[in-house]
Amino acid sequence: MPAEPHPGRLRLAPVQDAASPAWQSFYPEDLPADWVLAYYAHFWRELLVPAGNWETWVEDPRWLDEAPEELRLYFQVPEGAGGDCPGLASRLGTRLGGFLFPGAAPEPTAELQPPQVFRPMPDPVVVGARHAHAFTNGRDTVLVLEPEVDLDLRQWRALIEALHAVSTSGRGTLAFLHAGPDEIEQAQTILRLSGLAWKQD
Repeated sequence: MPAEPHPGRLRLAPVQDAASPAWQSFYPEDLPADWVLAYYAHFWRELLVPAGNWETWVEDPRWLDEAPEELRLYFQVPEGAGGDCPGLASRLGTRLGGFLFPGAAPEPTAELQPPQVFRPMPDPVVVGARHAHAFTNGRDTVLVLEPEVDLDLRQWRALIEALHAVSTSGRGTLAFLHAGPDEIEQAQTILRLSGLAWKQD
């Protein structure tokens, strides 16, 4: 079971993309569907469900029940879908990482705990990323970004350094990448070797 993240740690994790050939080849061909999340959790402890996959999770509770205890799920909430959040939160319990709301408009979130509600921050500029969006619950920061295509090792190092630079001092920062498993594993290796996983206050 992965260790609990240090409050000042910069972490990387994937955005769910089951349609990507890179992610389809990541899973063994004979892996049963109900083992997918458990297999995933051997490699990463967090997963971001994008707004485009929201209905799958809301309409098929099987996914919620199959999420292993060590996995933390984050959700990008579509506009107007806040009413579904309390039910998801109740079913997931401690496996819920948080909900990333699309704007400052009020949503029916009174039944949610404050740490579960992430609101947008000003979008950061991250070298090597096509776009990046930032969210905070007042304590931690979540970044969602799409790296440029075919970054080399030097460019990945520059992206990691840019992520470190935009991270808020003293807060945990979790960066979700729209990228394949090999790219994210490479980025994690660079992060570890660079020493930038631990932010300086």
